[in-house]
Amino acid sequence: MADARQRCWVCNAVITWGLSDTACGERCRGVLYAESYRIARHKEESYRQNRPWNLHLREWAETLRHYNWCCAYCKGRFESIDHFTPVSQGGATWVGNVVPACIACQMAKGGQLPQEVTTIQQDVIARIARYLERRVKERRGTR
Repeated sequence: MADARQRCWVCNAVITWGLSDTACGERCRGVLYAESYRIARHKEESYRQNRPWNLHLREWAETLRHYNWCCAYCKGRFESIDHFTPVSQGGATWVGNVVPACIACQMAKGGQLPQEVTTIQQDVIARIARYLERRVKERRGTR
């Protein structure tokens, strides 16, 4: 039987702290606040470019946990949201198109479509594409 207790969106620990239903403590609540601000900035940019945006904090936190809060490309330190299909190429800010990235990988990928990227190994690109496809299926199944 699954554990029905509420879990932290950041570290997935069981929440026993009475001040939140999304974070297990002050540190995790601070992380969620920072990530909500990051999402808001990306949503604003998508809106300015007339691109769809509907990334939710819970979904982004799940993606970050999946990648262990590291870059999806090189597994280095996560620093930014990367649009797998760039907004400039028609990509949207939603769970099926965003992954964590370090600045070096984000710059190496640039504004290219995934199939055009030559600076990152294609097996890495394919692995990320499979993950994003799974997230799309999960979202359709739950909404």
